[in-house]
This record gives sequence, structure tokens and C-alpha cells, in this order.
Amino acid sequence: MKSLNVLVVDGSAVFRDVVRDILEKAGCTVTIENTGAAGLESAQLQDFTLICTGYHLPDMAGVDFCSQIRGLPEYKHTSLILLTAEDNTVTLKRAMLAGATDIFNKQDLDQLETYIQRLVKRETRTITGRVLFVEDSVSVQGVFLDILIDMGLDVDAYTRAEDAWVAYQRGGYDLVMTDIILEGAMSGVTLVRKIRRLDGDDGDVPVIAISGFDNVSRRIELFHLGINDYVAKPIIQEELIERVYNQIHGYHIKLELRSQQQSLNRMAMLDESTQLFNRYSLREFSGRYFSDVDRNNSPLSLAVLEVDDFQQIEKESGSDKSLAVIAELGIWLKRIVREADMVARWKGEKFVFLLANCEKEAAMDLMLRVSSRLKRLKPADTLISASIGIATMSVGEKHDLASLFSLADTALIQAKEAGQDQVSTCEVESEEA
Repeated sequence: MKSLNVLVVDGSAVFRDVVRDILEKAGCTVTIENTGAAGLESAQLQDFTLICTGYHLPDMAGVDFCSQIRGLPEYKHTSLILLTAEDNTVTLKRAMLAGATDIFNKQDLDQLETYIQRLVKRETRTITGRVLFVEDSVSVQGVFLDILIDMGLDVDAYTRAEDAWVAYQRGGYDLVMTDIILEGAMSGVTLVRKIRRLDGDDGDVPVIAISGFDNVSRRIELFHLGINDYVAKPIIQEELIERVYNQIHGYHIKLELRSQQQSLNRMAMLDESTQLFNRYSLREFSGRYFSDVDRNNSPLSLAVLEVDDFQQIEKESGSDKSLAVIAELGIWLKRIVREADMVARWKGEKFVFLLANCEKEAAMDLMLRVSSRLKRLKPADTLISASIGIATMSVGEKHDLASLFSLADTALIQAKEAGQDQVSTCEVESEEA
């Protein structure tokens, strides 16, 4: 990690040492001067990222030192803080007018320490990303590219929006920067409009608009169009770096949060042991299956499968073995249903199937095959059988998940009472809506 060069100018040796300790603790390289003249001389001989000056110097006022520092071209945008015991509005205003970027009270150095830590973090940060850059002036493009590449970014540069649009559609960008007025039939405005009309992540990539005409109404219209930020030419390097960093960093955070949310959604929808849908997911997604009965003129069957004598398996084999049985059974059940069907773990050793466009006879045939193959499966090297109940909803009948499940569960009870290892159906009686 690179070290930040910091200049400290103050007439008090004790205070200089205190500030030096704070800066060196943060990993900075510190140069100490006790007069404003010596500080100005050092500033012209070295390159400092931060300059700290006292409000009262032996040879000049601190605000005068700030003004003279700002008069040096290389320090127009450098962080410049003033340290004073006179914490009042007048002092703050004078310091800001003289060019100070912040002011700290010498009696409250905790705030200064926090500021230094954040400055070091900001100046030593790194960022990666891929930028699509569009600028029709080759010379201006070169200035931007030097800055962006120095930041560590991968940049694809174009002079025509048409070419940039073709590249953008291939995907993979973290930021788009485009001049608004471009040569060719397609303007930067059109490029932004095309990007924002895309669905999903492709339409959400941050956009920084660039223009040499800093017109307020144009900026407002561009923000309405969907840009995230605006940079006026001629650019200020330090400002550009901050704007680019903020947009890419914010976009990466957004993608990470979205990924985490998707993971949480998957975790909430899936049963941990079997990776099947859980009962909450079944309730969430079942509506489509029921609405398709009348919309597509197709029946719907619901089957409930329960492993026989599972408590006995737990008692004889232990909880770990019984969990392994359920886990392997879940994987197998997921493979045997059609893509249009849904299988979920209801609870314990009970599973539910939603069989789309499946009449009672077809559902019976499928569940009989499941029952037959299940006895040969031996999940976790354990012989098992299952009782299965089926209920079918035909076109014109009115049922929801709860009512159809109740009928299938009744059929399941009948199968268990008939000696287990059976498949039973329940006739559906139509219910008025």
C-alpha cells in the first residue's frame, strides 16, 4: 500500500509531535515545518497529498498560508486542513474562504484521527471494472483514458455511439461514460436512451454523461433520461476520479446485494435437507397451477407421499441416517417429475406433488411407478416404502391448494389404513366459488 505524504506546519513543537503520531500511526510519511515560509518552500519541493496548518503561525496567519498554498498550481485541489483552538463560525468562514477544505479543533483530536484514517483509506483504495467510453475528440479521449487506466480500470473507447452500442450489447460493463454531442447519426443521448430501455441488469449499468456545454436544462433532461452523474468539460481530474469511483463502487455493491438477496430467496424457498421447494414455496407458486386449469382447459392432480414407518427408521437408525434417507429421497423425487410439475417437502417425511395437465388415471400410473421404484431405491442404504394419496381437479371445479391438499391427504390416510405401501385416490366434489 502506498504511503501518503503529509506536510504539517505549526509553531508548537508539542502539537506538531501529537499530529505526527496520529499521521504515522495511519501509515503516512510526515514532513514537519514550524513556519509558514518553510512550509511553502517544502510544498514546492515535494508533492503532498495532505497539508495541515495551525491557525496561528510564527510568521503569518494560517489563513494566509492557506491562500498562498492555493496559489500554487499543483495544490489547487489538495486536501488542506486548518488546526485551531478558536472553534467558531467566523474562524470557519475565514478558513474556508482562504481555501481550507476542513477545520479541526486542537482540543478534539479524535475527529482529526478519524479524518486521517478515512483520507488514507480513500487515497489508497483500489477498484476494478470495465468502462465503455465514448468521445469523438481523440485528444480529449486521451486525457480521460490516462485517468481511467491509472485508476486500474479496463476501458473500451469509441468515437462513435453506433460502435459503442454494438459493444455494449455484448455485455460486461460496470460503467458507461459518453459525450452527449457526437459525430455520426447517433448521439450520446440516443445511446443513453437505448441502454435505459433494456430489461434487467443490462438497463441498470450506471451512466456518466459528459459535455462541454454545461447547460442546466440539458443536465436536468439527462437526469430524467436516466443518467447517474454528469461531468462538464474541461474536467477536473480529482473530481472525475471520485465520480467514477462512486458510480462503479455503488454498482458493485448493488450487484452484491442483489446476489445476496437472490441467495436468501433461494434459501427461503428451498428445504435445506432435500433442496426441494418447501411448503411456503408451494403456497407461493401453486396459484399458477390452479389458474391454468380453466385457462388452459387442463386438469391438475395433487399427490401426497409419506414414507411408511419413518419413526421406526429414526428409532433403529438414528437421526443422522434418517436425515440422509430424506435427503437422498428428495433428490430422487426431483428427477422423476416432469419439468412442468412441482414437488415440495411438506414436512418431515411427507412430500407433495403438483402434476400439471394430469388426469386422475395418469396421476395414478405415475404414483404407482414411484411406489414400485421406491422399494428398490434404498436411499442411504435403507429399504423404504411409501403411502400415496391423490386428488384431481378437473376443468370447472373450484379448488385451491388447501382444499385439494385436504382431499389428497384423506386419500393418503385411506392408503395407510389399507396396510401402507398403497396408492389411493379421492373423488373430488365440486365446491362453489
